[in-house]
Amino acid sequence: MQETLDPKNLTARPRRGGAASRREARLRGPVIYLPTAVRNIPTYEVLAQDGLEAIDDHAMKILETIGIEFRDDASAAIWRQAGAEVTGHRVRIARELIRKLIATVPGEFDYHARNSDRTARVGGRNMIFGPAYGTPNLIDLDGVRRQATAEDMRTVMKLHHVNPVIHYNGGYTLEPMDIPVPHRHLHMVESSFLTTDKPIMGSAQSEFQAQDSLDMAKIVFGEQFVDEHVVMTAFLNCNSPLVWDQTQLESLRLYAAHNQALLLSPFVLYGASTPVHVLAATAQIVAEVIAGVAFSQIIRPGCRAIMGVAPMGVYMKSGSPTFGSPEVALAMFIFGQMARFYGIPWRTNGAKSGSKGDDLYAGYDSILKVYPAILGGCNLLTHCGGTIEGSLCISMGKLGADGQQMQNFYTMLKGVDWADMETALASLAKVGPGGHFFDEDYTRENLPFLDEVQDNERFESWVATGRKDAGTRGREWCRKMLSKYEEEPPALEASTREALRDFVERREREIQT
Repeated sequence: MQETLDPKNLTARPRRGGAASRREARLRGPVIYLPTAVRNIPTYEVLAQDGLEAIDDHAMKILETIGIEFRDDASAAIWRQAGAEVTGHRVRIARELIRKLIATVPGEFDYHARNSDRTARVGGRNMIFGPAYGTPNLIDLDGVRRQATAEDMRTVMKLHHVNPVIHYNGGYTLEPMDIPVPHRHLHMVESSFLTTDKPIMGSAQSEFQAQDSLDMAKIVFGEQFVDEHVVMTAFLNCNSPLVWDQTQLESLRLYAAHNQALLLSPFVLYGASTPVHVLAATAQIVAEVIAGVAFSQIIRPGCRAIMGVAPMGVYMKSGSPTFGSPEVALAMFIFGQMARFYGIPWRTNGAKSGSKGDDLYAGYDSILKVYPAILGGCNLLTHCGGTIEGSLCISMGKLGADGQQMQNFYTMLKGVDWADMETALASLAKVGPGGHFFDEDYTRENLPFLDEVQDNERFESWVATGRKDAGTRGREWCRKMLSKYEEEPPALEASTREALRDFVERREREIQT
């Protein structure tokens, strides 16, 4: 017989364990992987159409008059053959040429996983969330700060695999400091394929690292599939102001030729590598990235390119990077508008902070980075897991908390839905004045999002359970999710594992350290 409640005496009903018990039950359940988020809320527009046209005009003037350096002989020659004015490595590009080239960039594309159920969609109204990248230190599951190892990198990949809202995985989720630098990319890509069946990232730190990444992708997917589909993304950073260097250009040419997705991002320190003026800085950033996008289309028209921006502020007393900057947030909003102006997907970085631990400002910084990305229409958001110390460290506690916040944002992106309106109002009519909805079928079937890390119990309950702070609770979440990972790790054929291992061992012998 179903228990009923006396609305006049709600204390008569025995408690069923509260939020902590519900959280435990949810953690014991299977992972429900969330598909690509589809935006059903509007974007926030800082500039009107005439403002966007003005930013575009300023960006084109920068490329036409000041020019941009492509510090690579082969790349400069490619620009000259395409019709740009080239003096040494300084390239001046007419806006007509820019517009002709970027017209071939796809507005949307599929980002393929070796498990087709995990394939994500990039561009348009779609948004995906991804991991942090390249941090050399971590605060581990015991709360100890130390240098990261290859095993730590794999552990974080496993956590991202079972994080429902992380849509792609891999890359240097941590920089494996126990592996020689020339060999690290081999272990990064191999570990990505072994620990996850989500889409992964490749290395673009040198030409041979890019080639090795692509060769390993061909082992897993096959050469023809790699040529026809995006199976890998790669970060390619412009050195602001106005320099694309040789190592990045060599990697760019390889990834573009193989039709893989390029995350082209000026590395921006607002006020140090840009003018201290939001609109001027944005015009510079747009010029830098659109030159890279255009160059990719010379290499292979139609290859996938993403306009990226990795903006940080600067602490003017020391020159250290800062996060949660209002000027940077405004630039992100406008950059997103410009990406839509050109019809090109865009990415930025998310939950980053300069804090040294899981404190209040780690949360403030992160939210002030993520909100402009969410409201600004970002298509691909990086750094959604644990970044502190300005990308020098991953906190496992913050990684757990960040995962919950990304699910909050995922829910917000869905917007509101008129479906079931009559059903929901019917439950109101049933409950009536002074009642409650806890025991209604519609409530049980449509529970609101429950944060698995946050403690929303009374103070006395918090004290009784050990006064656990956010970092402690986040680390507990990580441990439980790792246990869940071990229950059902992603499968990979033994022959493919062996082929990857043979490739890594051969290349380690060939690459001198």
